[in-house]
Amino acid sequence: MAYLALYRKWRPQTFEEVVGQKHISLPLTRAIEQDRLTHAYLFSGPRGTGKTTMAKILSKAVNCEHPHGADPCNQCESCREINAGASMDVYEIDAASNRGIEEIRALKESVRTLPTSLKKKVYIIDEVHMLTKEAFDALLKTLEEPPSYVLFILATTQPEKIPLTILSRCQRYEFHRISVEDIRNHLLRVAKASDFTLTEEAADLIAVRADGGLRDALSLLDQCSSAADGKVLDAETTYNLLGLTGKDQIIELSHDIFENRSGEALSLFYDILQSGKEPQSVLESLIEHFRNLMIARVNPDAPELSAYGNKKSVLIDDARKLNCSYTDALFDELHRSLAEAKRSSFYRLSSEMCILRLCRLRESNDLAGRLTALEKEVARLKQTLAGGQYPAPAAAPVSPSLTEAFPPASPANPVSQEEHSTPGIPSAFLPPEEKKEEAAVPAPLPKQPVPAERRAPAAVPTPDEDTVSSPAKPSPSSVSSGAADLIDPAAYGDIWNKVLAYLMSIHRIDVYTCLKKSTLIYANQARAIVSAPQQFLVIAGNNKSYQAIAAEAFQHVINRPLVLHTVLKGGPEEAEAFALLKSSPAPKPAQSSSKGGYKKINAAQISPQELSNPALSEALKILPDCDIYEKD
Repeated sequence: MAYLALYRKWRPQTFEEVVGQKHISLPLTRAIEQDRLTHAYLFSGPRGTGKTTMAKILSKAVNCEHPHGADPCNQCESCREINAGASMDVYEIDAASNRGIEEIRALKESVRTLPTSLKKKVYIIDEVHMLTKEAFDALLKTLEEPPSYVLFILATTQPEKIPLTILSRCQRYEFHRISVEDIRNHLLRVAKASDFTLTEEAADLIAVRADGGLRDALSLLDQCSSAADGKVLDAETTYNLLGLTGKDQIIELSHDIFENRSGEALSLFYDILQSGKEPQSVLESLIEHFRNLMIARVNPDAPELSAYGNKKSVLIDDARKLNCSYTDALFDELHRSLAEAKRSSFYRLSSEMCILRLCRLRESNDLAGRLTALEKEVARLKQTLAGGQYPAPAAAPVSPSLTEAFPPASPANPVSQEEHSTPGIPSAFLPPEEKKEEAAVPAPLPKQPVPAERRAPAAVPTPDEDTVSSPAKPSPSSVSSGAADLIDPAAYGDIWNKVLAYLMSIHRIDVYTCLKKSTLIYANQARAIVSAPQQFLVIAGNNKSYQAIAAEAFQHVINRPLVLHTVLKGGPEEAEAFALLKSSPAPKPAQSSSKGGYKKINAAQISPQELSNPALSEALKILPDCDIYEKD
């Protein structure tokens, strides 16, 4: 006899044998026992979860000559005909290939005739969502009031495509994805009955790979069992046959990424490719691993983690050591890189660059740890200032390392403090003249008591890199001095988007994450004010190191290193900034450039005669976003 695939050989024959769908088999069983079956059912759910199987069992149950309760006997003539697909009264229709109105009209004609040998005529319409609108309209009346001897069973994976008029005439049952544990146990039973050994680790791996579909799991088991050495199917064989990357290699690669060992990571990546794996497969295995890290952090007992076998403890240990922000950043970066790599013509090159970016990501993360350290330092400074003392600047708080196992790497391009230093307390409302006077205050405190009118925040020494200072309130002088240098508010949105884009381009994910929810509300030629929706973002945004990076971004965008100050959205400081903006005179129109007597124009101002110049037209094609200047 010809070989029968496992998913066909082990198709359930009774309601009790259906795996993972007790919420459906139980009500159907009771409806049969109580003779309360309706005329139409709709089975919907993912592929391979038992929809067609349940429909066949139901068709046998309503026609069985010697039922065992609600279950068919599978021995009588009716059951044998249905099992063999030879019954003249049970119709299995594939709506994907019989989707037109002519096929439905033929069905309506057959409904009118009595069954030939069975009690009921059963119509099983698979993939019913593929029917045309006209076909649904033709089926509607028949489905609503069929003869007493007719039973309709509709099956689909996309119930949202079925008209509501059809749905309202059916009893609907949703099939669930089968759990990893149920699939694993069923695979072990099948392997034992099929006279070969399946290890639990291999069974877990196939169960996770099947993604809730028992038919897919049995097909994968059938594929792998043919290559089992000595009738033992282990995890290593399963990895090789399914084209997957082993968990040992993925864990080792992830450790190289965590510790910023770029050379070792690329070397291991090449070894994996040399074994026959595709770059896409490696990246997909890696993104699944990062996802499992996040799952293990919140739910170490998740069933899908059982695929790691004896390496599950290593996974859970890594998940506990890594903070959430870093894990999220890894997942997001890999997800974005994977999408870009699929569109790239040089897939391997894109995959290699993805590995290198993942390694460097460790340098610019751990934002949560930095914020915690900043909050503690601010609390310490407030407590000291409340006692009437001016403390010496504390050492810059060191952000806690992710783990002892993964020490932070030294930055490849450290930012110079002298280059990006901001004099005095970062205040959005102080004019440049006052800032200069501030910077001129000598560092040592005077030994004599300071008069009350001169006891100002300017006497406080400049905080260290990760120290946050409070914004000062605007003074009348600030309004008059800063208004003349006001940047056009209409350009704030475009400027801020370019600043955020620059932060992403230099891979400062920490600064980008802190500022992406903020809005630019005021800017002049020396400073900028943004409003943030949450207090912790205000604290981080006023971090001096972040201000230095933001100044660099403004320098790149508008050729001026603006001092960034963050205020709370809806707070009094935001209101003061809006008041300052409102009281400022309108910005002066853009002046012609003083260098060489040139003025800026747009492309519409270029005459057709000048556009006929081949050199100019070619330059505009190559550089469509460039600034255009015309000699005065």
